[in-house]
Amino acid sequence: MNTKIIKGKLKSVGNIKKITKTMEMVSAAKMKKAVDNALILRPFHEEAQNILTEISVNPLGYHPLLENSGVDNEVVVLISSNKGLCGSYNTNVYRKLLTSLSESKKSKTKIIAFGKYSEKIAKKLDLEVIASFNQPVITADDAYVASKMLVDLYLERKIGGVNILFTHFTKATSFTPTLLKVLPFSSEGKPDTHGDPHYVYEPNEDQVLDTIIPMMIHNILYGAILESLASEHSSRMFAMKNATDNAGEIQKELKLYYNRARQGAVTQEIAEITAGAMALS
Repeated sequence: MNTKIIKGKLKSVGNIKKITKTMEMVSAAKMKKAVDNALILRPFHEEAQNILTEISVNPLGYHPLLENSGVDNEVVVLISSNKGLCGSYNTNVYRKLLTSLSESKKSKTKIIAFGKYSEKIAKKLDLEVIASFNQPVITADDAYVASKMLVDLYLERKIGGVNILFTHFTKATSFTPTLLKVLPFSSEGKPDTHGDPHYVYEPNEDQVLDTIIPMMIHNILYGAILESLASEHSSRMFAMKNATDNAGEIQKELKLYYNRARQGAVTQEIAEITAGAMALS
């Protein structure tokens, strides 16, 4: 191979390596902040699930948000990323949604999309998107708007169930797509071991539950968004690290080819000079 061509490829790979290394460092910084935010809120949204479980297993308790609405269709809050280059993060979300949908459920499932890739996934599966949040920074206010929309639709009996599909962050190298049912909130058949009501409501049960259940759903949704964001940045950081390492390996191989090609050219020149000298003598 021509040394000039190899030199051009070396330069291109070197530029790519610089870009991926920069993206890796940026993702590492963003990951640290996202993980801190997710871990700070995790006890709160986990406790929100525990509270809803306690309320839902209370045999004397009743609230429309804890009861089956009798409607067939459902909404999936699908949380993915706005950008690519994050390894298998979005693919895993897609596969999780795909395995959870039967052919009969597809026509009865609607999507609230967080992230542009959620819209792409919905379009690929031919699912209706009823709301989309794809701004660069998702805030607690966005989660509140989405949770209020879900609660209103459920109370109006326009939807029969709500699931949140997010990526649970375990550690930097481990994050799992998770499907969580929030409306009607299910205690998954856990028995009521207390017998008596678990809570005393003041001024009355209806007023307290009308406030606290939507608040807990908002808390759970925002926690899922933060977990997904931490997973996204972790996945992108490792994807860029692998890309940087691969670029380094390609650089080594190209340098080897370049040295061989240059040595071959030098040898060829020496052979030609020697042949010319012998011809003159």
